[in-house]
Amino acid sequence: MNQLFRAIVIDDEPAARRLMRNLLKEHDDTVEVIDEAGTGREAVEKIEKLRPDLIFLDIQMPDLTGFEVIEQLHEKPNIIFTTAYEQYAIKAFENFSIDYLLKPIKEQRLQQSIEKLKRFGRLNNNITVDGLQEIIRQFQAPKKATALPIKTGDRINLIRYENIAYLEAQDKYVCVFTIDGQKFLTDQSLTILAEKLPSTFCRIHRSYIINKDKVREMHRHFNSRYLFIMDDKAATRLTSGRTYQDVFRTEFGL
Repeated sequence: MNQLFRAIVIDDEPAARRLMRNLLKEHDDTVEVIDEAGTGREAVEKIEKLRPDLIFLDIQMPDLTGFEVIEQLHEKPNIIFTTAYEQYAIKAFENFSIDYLLKPIKEQRLQQSIEKLKRFGRLNNNITVDGLQEIIRQFQAPKKATALPIKTGDRINLIRYENIAYLEAQDKYVCVFTIDGQKFLTDQSLTILAEKLPSTFCRIHRSYIINKDKVREMHRHFNSRYLFIMDDKAATRLTSGRTYQDVFRTEFGL
């Protein structure tokens, strides 16, 4: 019988906490989410009160960093960091026997963390907070961008993320459509653009990435697909692809 780990999900973004909860439903025989926290101070309070076996801990939070949360704990549970730091930098965490999940979190990578829990039972017997902080100082994550740069000739258009309704792959190019009906063309692939976009964007089809905040309506469609009606000037209608249905169902909590 598997050991059951009582867990708290800690992240300042509600969507990130919801996504983690949904992903962990597939591992309910190993991980039971008993609570969540949206700030570092709330996290410390709940960890001290509930004594979880495991925490999923975001590094960057507005009040306390993940490391400051650790410093304030009297007893440290298993810790799996969730972070947007670059892959090459975060590898250093392995020297401290602490696991991590790189955002955007992938189901396969979460599965690896769960398997590691099952094998070893405890991940972080010796946490060196000063050492971890030094690593992060060496590999500081860049500030979050607020706009997507699109080069047009000698000019670079900065398209604010909140103004983008969706992106569509067309032949060798990708079109970026804004809510007011403007269209910008880029030769970057949809896959490359997906890595630059914030978590408010979700791929629903091999040809479409949508801004979740700009979805007006969703309707069930044929063959387990969904029809998305965007909240843009044209009320654009986009149909999801079956390959991506698990991704957007998780994103929308379906």
